[in-house]
Amino acid sequence: MPRSLKLTMNLIAHFLNWLFEPREGFSSSRDDAYLAAAVDMNDLERRMRQLDRGPSFGPFGYNA
Repeated sequence: MPRSLKLTMNLIAHFLNWLFEPREGFSSSRDDAYLAAAVDMNDLERRMRQLDRGPSFGPFGYNA
């Protein structure tokens, strides 16, 4: 395999790893902002339960 092709493949692999690695700081700040928007204690508890369940999937946000 030519050196330039090997270098290109290595760069692509590193880029894909960077692209798909989880970013904890981003999700935690987003979650904090979501919780801070609660209007009362009941809303805060509902939001906390929703975050604990994890992301919802499906066409309309429902688990499919």
